[in-house]
Amino acid sequence: MEGLLRRLSSDGSEAENALRVIAFFDRLVEARGGIEELVRSSARLIGAPAGFGSDADLYTIGFNDRGRTVPGAPPQNAVVKPVTVDAVSYGWVWIDGSSENVFLVELVAERMAMAAATILSRASSGAQTEQSTALERVLSVDLPREERLSAARLLGFRPEWNVRVAALQTTKSLSSITKELGSWASTHGLKASAPQLHDKLVVALVHDPGPGMSVPSPSFAALTALGSRQALGDAAASFETARQALQLTSELLGPRFIDYESLGPLTHLSALSPDQAEETVLVKKLTFLARSETGTAELLALDAFCQCRSLRTAAAKLNLHHSSLANRLKNASRKLELDLDDPSSLFQLSVSLQLYRIAVSGR
Repeated sequence: MEGLLRRLSSDGSEAENALRVIAFFDRLVEARGGIEELVRSSARLIGAPAGFGSDADLYTIGFNDRGRTVPGAPPQNAVVKPVTVDAVSYGWVWIDGSSENVFLVELVAERMAMAAATILSRASSGAQTEQSTALERVLSVDLPREERLSAARLLGFRPEWNVRVAALQTTKSLSSITKELGSWASTHGLKASAPQLHDKLVVALVHDPGPGMSVPSPSFAALTALGSRQALGDAAASFETARQALQLTSELLGPRFIDYESLGPLTHLSALSPDQAEETVLVKKLTFLARSETGTAELLALDAFCQCRSLRTAAAKLNLHHSSLANRLKNASRKLELDLDDPSSLFQLSVSLQLYRIAVSGR
């Protein structure tokens, strides 16, 4: 590789230079170089400053052609190339574009981006097993606190951080969830571990920015819950509350995402087991209603009305005419033997619909 560094000359043909550039980056990848080595070597190869930046600017690095550090942000005239693997963005690389040899700058930047993608995807894949083991230790209730903190440090979490555990219930592949979670975390500048299976759920550790800042709601194609805010050494408690909160999500009724910290009095309901929730008389009636031919539509009508407390608002939410919604509510209330004009009955129904979510979550 060293012998290739200064063999790119203005009198060489584009084909010769292309072959030398390709050989240079192939050798660097084969030697299992890291991102820092890639950027420094690229700057020396082209004889101009070069750099790398991750999405959301979580990590940037830059070097000039003498190997000295320069600002990681690309200058105004830089040639910038995205670093992606299977449609997942890892960031971007750049090269100062002041050189007169435009072809060479474009070529080096393109090969640099390809090499960065290989290095980063390889590092991510290679660290998966180690991270999975570390996350299991972080969530363990049997290990000493110091061992849990040590495992969290392997995941890149600082001892003084508060964390939340994200719990997902999904049939999608772990690789697909990894892409969604990584994209969400990088978009919002959050630190998140790679997700893994834990106690029949997909879980990940997320850095909580603090009581004054809420963690942004994800829009995953999975039922998702964020557990309570906990010190890093108490992540197991956050997982337990995430699992409880997940019972209040629903594929049919919604919501698809729920934050334990925003549940308020519903935290007491979330602590119930599906068997306990199913024992309630009105929940049994709702379960029976759901099995009827019109049950799904009537359940949606009841839930929307309980949330909105207004016929027209609920109808707009369901994209129905208010007379159609009124007819569904009339039929459902008759089957449930419930007067929806009575405030106490409406409150009982609202609570029972939450209990119904819990009861169904156990199936």
